[in-house]
Amino acid sequence: MRKFLIIIATLIASVSCNRKAQLVYLNDVTNETLGAIKAPVYLIKPGDVLSIQIYTQDPNISQLFNLANTQNTNASYNTEISSYISGFSVNDSGQVNLPVIGKVKISELSVRDAQESIQQAANKYLKDALVVVKLLSFRVTVLGEVKLPGTYTNYKDNLNIFEAIGMAGDLTDFGERSNVLVLRNTPQGVKTFRMNLQDKNIVTSEGFFLQPNDTVIVEPRKGKVMALNTPNIQLILSTLTTVLLFLNFLKK
Repeated sequence: MRKFLIIIATLIASVSCNRKAQLVYLNDVTNETLGAIKAPVYLIKPGDVLSIQIYTQDPNISQLFNLANTQNTNASYNTEISSYISGFSVNDSGQVNLPVIGKVKISELSVRDAQESIQQAANKYLKDALVVVKLLSFRVTVLGEVKLPGTYTNYKDNLNIFEAIGMAGDLTDFGERSNVLVLRNTPQGVKTFRMNLQDKNIVTSEGFFLQPNDTVIVEPRKGKVMALNTPNIQLILSTLTTVLLFLNFLKK
């Protein structure tokens, strides 16, 4: 009887245990410098949406050069959606059509180079212009075993997979950290990457830095079904243990 109770107790402990190694990122890293690939520079493409602001010392002149933005944005609708709606779309010819300035070709340029091109165009009309350009259409979707699945907008020049997962609230305890799928649309079709978030070599992977419209899918661990059933298993084992203890007491 005693041996049986020990076995029962061991089973209860085993189904309750969640191995630490399965929950840790980069668990093979020590005090070292990791090699990494250079963060890719995104080149603007037709269909992208950008925030383009032109500032001057005269607010009235600034408003004239930002007419499209001021017409589409107001205090009661100042959200991420309104920023996207009020942005400037890159047409099929790779151009943006700006108030007063007109069309400026910026496709196949980095955001920084596009800002410089628009700055040069603005300088033809203004002496004190300051141009600020931000990409609004750098969106990634994170699905599966994360706490806040959804589509997120990145306003920086680049985004890595850890940052995207952070936007989604981190993985759940059931997320499979060693096998995360990244889907990327390319002219040749959908390219896939299998990413091991526990391996330090992930920083050298082509899929480490995400591209606009990438999808990150976090699969569940194999033990998720068992973990979900753990409360029921524990209840059954606890009930069985209680019954056996009671029967053992009666025998005495």
